[in-house]
Amino acid sequence: MASLLILGLLELVRGALVVSLIPLFGQFEGGYSLGVVGTAIFWLYFLDNLFRIPSGWVIDRYGGKWLVMTGIIVSGIGLLMLNFHWGEKSFVLGAGLCGLGIAPIWPAVITNIVVKLPLQRTGEALSKVFIAWLVGAGIGMVTINFLIGQSFNLAFISLAGVLVIALGLALFTPWPGSLTEKIVPLRMFAAGLGKELLSLKILYPGMFVQTMCIGILTPVIAVYARSEFGFSNEQFAVFLIGAGALTVLLLLPAGKLADYVGIKTPLIAGFVMAALGLVFLPLQTTIFHAIAWGSLIGIAYALILPAWNGLMARAVSADKMGTMWAAFMTIEGIGTAVGAYLGGKAWDTWGHRAPFWACAAVLMSMVIFYASGNIDRFAFKTDYQELKEGRK
Repeated sequence: MASLLILGLLELVRGALVVSLIPLFGQFEGGYSLGVVGTAIFWLYFLDNLFRIPSGWVIDRYGGKWLVMTGIIVSGIGLLMLNFHWGEKSFVLGAGLCGLGIAPIWPAVITNIVVKLPLQRTGEALSKVFIAWLVGAGIGMVTINFLIGQSFNLAFISLAGVLVIALGLALFTPWPGSLTEKIVPLRMFAAGLGKELLSLKILYPGMFVQTMCIGILTPVIAVYARSEFGFSNEQFAVFLIGAGALTVLLLLPAGKLADYVGIKTPLIAGFVMAALGLVFLPLQTTIFHAIAWGSLIGIAYALILPAWNGLMARAVSADKMGTMWAAFMTIEGIGTAVGAYLGGKAWDTWGHRAPFWACAAVLMSMVIFYASGNIDRFAFKTDYQELKEGRK
């Protein structure tokens, strides 16, 4: 599907920027501290998420075609500012514009996918969305390191070319039109949205924390691999392949598992596995062992992502689909933004292991929180289980 391809292309750009290009270009070419790098990534995620809810509201009412196209152009402007980096403020602003431009794509794509499917297939469908995300981001993270090995200019030119391709695809892709039969006043719509969001408040810690951990590692992982393991750009690419391959391969079966058994078991198991991987990863001294522990984290997120997002899909009202998804992703994205800022500061203040162990501690707190029964009312019996029991 074309919309999934566009999502993959934009996530390729974002993955390349946040994991390798911004940290390495900022520190080794611009001469900025990891604190400045973390701040740049913070603003990329913050502006992305600040404008997701307005983007979702527009998509619900008017469709997403021109909004997505405008966003791609804005991201291109931000990419140019990053490349020329006329100082710390320009560097941070360029990163922020990249995030602002990406804001409409997630609510547009998820609305396009989920609106056409019955509820019992949401886990499987969202697995496909996350496969597009992970494949795109993974390709970006891997290929950018080979391009950086040639030159930073080649890396920026290549990402600009990807944005041009995405813009061309967006022009000819059919995006969903209005999802509401009657346009209600903004104040009434906001009141209804607030009521729905309040009813799901028990889920917000999980939304925030799992992405905050990703954010904590974002500004430090490439620098850690180079400075502590002595990885070349090519070796770091191999590390990313090892961590991401199992995630992609397992997303579809993990999505079906979540549809079948509910969210609680795969979610808690995923959090525990991720925490263990984060404890032991910074203790490794060989590439092989680092890839092994990184792969465990990848398997963990294969369990977490479809279970968690399948649950959220069932909680979304049909007439607020774009806006509710944007709200959920805003909470998740704020977690990523905060994590990126904290990750850079933790590295500068306490050393290279601190970001990893902070992530592990936070994830284990979520295990305790949700294992104690806080999501039991969401551990619904799936349609697959009902069908199976009905046949007995």
